[in-house]
This record gives sequence, C-alpha cells and structure tokens, in this order.
Amino acid sequence: TNVEVQDYMALYVPNPAQRRDPLVAPLMAKDFTNQPSTLVLSAELDLLRDEGEAYGRALQQAGNMVRIHRVEEALHGFIALPWMARSVRDAYEQMNDFLGEERKGEQRDREEKP
Repeated sequence: TNVEVQDYMALYVPNPAQRRDPLVAPLMAKDFTNQPSTLVLSAELDLLRDEGEAYGRALQQAGNMVRIHRVEEALHGFIALPWMARSVRDAYEQMNDFLGEERKGEQRDREEKP
C-alpha cells in the first residue's frame, strides 16, 4: 500500500529533504542524456513497477539505449527467490542477453577503431 511505501521510504531515507535527490529517486534527475546502456527489470506485481518503467522510458526519450522488461507474476524482491523460480530464470535470461549484446557492441567498437 501507499502507507507501507512511505514507511519504507522513511526507513531508507530518514531525511525528507533528501528523498527528492536523484541518487534516491532517479526520476527526479533533471537530465537523462548520456547515460550508459541500461536494462530495467520490473516486477509485474511490484508497487514500484510503474516508477521503474517510467525511468526506463525517460532514459529512452533522452536518446539512451534502454531495454525495459517486465517479469510477469513477480513481486518486489523476487530476484532473491531460488534460481529455479520461473521469474528468476526469466530475469537472469534477460540479464545474460543484455550483457551479451553489450559485449558484442564493445567488440564491434574495438574492431572498428583504426
């Protein structure tokens, strides 16, 4: 619930003035340009899902390379579940694919340099 989210925020960042800092709330950043390639994994049943996906879209709109993937039927913190859980396997497949693409891009960049 919203009350629970606010309670967790108070524990995470006790000083209310710091809660709008982009290091705490990335959507508060004024500039989203020149960011590294980014993978945003969201959990379908997470209260923070929409904010995570909005951050990914903000990065995309600023011209960054971003992949946004929603893990179906997953809760906040699902990544701590056993590896055999479908949601965890899905997330790790996304991470492996993303990192593999990044590695290929880095290799291509090195090959193209004189």
